[in-house]
Amino acid sequence: MTNDSPGRRRPRAGRRWLGWLPLAVLAVAAASFLTLGLAEAWSDSPTFDEPVYVAAGVAAAVHHDLTLNDEHPPLPKVLATLPVLLAHPVIPDNGRWTANDERKYSARFVRAQLAAGTLRRVTFASRLVPLAESVGVAFAVFALGGELLGGERLGSAAGAFGGLVWLASPFVLGIGHLDGTDIPFALAVVLAAWALARWLRLRSTRALGWLGLALAGAALTEISGLLIVAAGLTVVAGMSLRDTASPPGTGNLRDTGSWRAGVRRAVARTGLAALIALVALWIPYAVLDPAVLAHPAAVLPQPYLDGIGYLWRHDRIPGPGYLAGVSYTGGRWWFWPVSLVIKLPAAALLLLVAGVVAWWRADQGARRRALLAVAFPAILLTGFTVTMPRDIGLRYLLPVLALCAAASGALVPAVAAARPAARRAAGVAVAGVLAVAAAMTAASFPVSLAWTAAPLRPGYAVATNSDVDWGQGLYALRAWSAGRHPWVSYFGPRGVMANPVPGGRPLLGTPPSQVSGWVAVSATNLTSAEASRLAWIRGYCPVRVLNGSILIYRFRRPPAPDPVAGRPPPPCAGQWSSATGHAEPGLPG
Repeated sequence: MTNDSPGRRRPRAGRRWLGWLPLAVLAVAAASFLTLGLAEAWSDSPTFDEPVYVAAGVAAAVHHDLTLNDEHPPLPKVLATLPVLLAHPVIPDNGRWTANDERKYSARFVRAQLAAGTLRRVTFASRLVPLAESVGVAFAVFALGGELLGGERLGSAAGAFGGLVWLASPFVLGIGHLDGTDIPFALAVVLAAWALARWLRLRSTRALGWLGLALAGAALTEISGLLIVAAGLTVVAGMSLRDTASPPGTGNLRDTGSWRAGVRRAVARTGLAALIALVALWIPYAVLDPAVLAHPAAVLPQPYLDGIGYLWRHDRIPGPGYLAGVSYTGGRWWFWPVSLVIKLPAAALLLLVAGVVAWWRADQGARRRALLAVAFPAILLTGFTVTMPRDIGLRYLLPVLALCAAASGALVPAVAAARPAARRAAGVAVAGVLAVAAAMTAASFPVSLAWTAAPLRPGYAVATNSDVDWGQGLYALRAWSAGRHPWVSYFGPRGVMANPVPGGRPLLGTPPSQVSGWVAVSATNLTSAEASRLAWIRGYCPVRVLNGSILIYRFRRPPAPDPVAGRPPPPCAGQWSSATGHAEPGLPG
């Protein structure tokens, strides 16, 4: 039978179809993730930082103002704002667009949308690009996993597995449908790791150019992206010098001329990648505000340098922390591992850990690329994050989790290399664990942001801030409060925080002896932001929880003013709040 006969063509077509199967499975999972994310993007109200980012993006795109938001860089905010401009937001006037106050102006922006009835539409539009970026991370993980593990069908399957692990997380779904910088940064970090792994394999000038662009992308999404730039350039320099070593096993260096040539090559490669990254970083600033070109003496754009200074001053201020019933001020190293246990399904954690262990079965070349392109930047970012004195959310580790998801693809070749008797059982076990994680993600809908792993529940008792309550419950609070005139302490965006519901009364500053009837308290205020002022209510059980983040109390008589420390109790079984956690008899709510 010849090579052109039908009998030869059919197997090749079948193999090609099987090669596309992992990507097709990932695409189906991504579509499901998008469906859930779009629904949550519509149902959740603006979180604490979102109006600032939307207003900053509008100011940069429309008025070429890069000073509204002190956090730099502006690129993720501008990209997220593009659909917002199509939604026709109300843009409050401002006499001086280069001398704004983000707190005051974002509050005005929110109030303007509320008055015009456009808040939900504008907020939803601002979340479309970040949601697409969340799915983009899965496909970037797919590319990175395939690059690290090579092979055709095996590399594709490993990459798809890593992408599925990324999507199979209520935490990713909860953060991924919001307008912020964490998801864009995770995408940029994974793309930079892919570009670095690709350069390690090819060592070509073209691959080096793509690496420079990818490093610029990391620096253009977060200031901490400079760590990724440093890691990438360090690897390029180090591996270029290593190329001057003698063949393996000799233990010697080549002659002096070769060594000098290697040094020149390392300098040239590192310099070219750095130059491409620097030019690419300047371009968005020059497009958004050509006035930055008036400061050519600075290596980086002046607003970028100002952003570094702001974060240096701001992020060194210790903030209130709360985790699993423990309140504190400042940073704690154990916040991060404990938060992982609270915010990720045990099945997803198991896959991440097993994936790291599985790298011991990979070949030496793949391990080296993984160490340099994935482990090295992940360690840098983790060290930087853990040392910060502001424990306000696991979201700061999203880029590291994305890199770990890519690394988990090593389970695929590890299972394939197992003995025939164990291969099927191992494959079924790994697929089953992944299916459990995916099921938990689906079950977290529609309150994925407030989701915590069982039995670490209720979420408001074990986590705070963006790990459970970032202000996403305003719509639910407004719908519930109609006709009830509750006392309210709401944590959310400026512009609505002080007066979130019509007919509501401010709880903060009111003596407990004057409080009775309905009370609504955001979980973040209860356990961290206003923990000392609301200590007296923490010992009472709520009768209901809105959107997983706002506790509803009902008092027949004013509660005792004695402060109560520790974690708030689970919801009551009846219609009235009590100090013991047992409901008092009362009228139906």
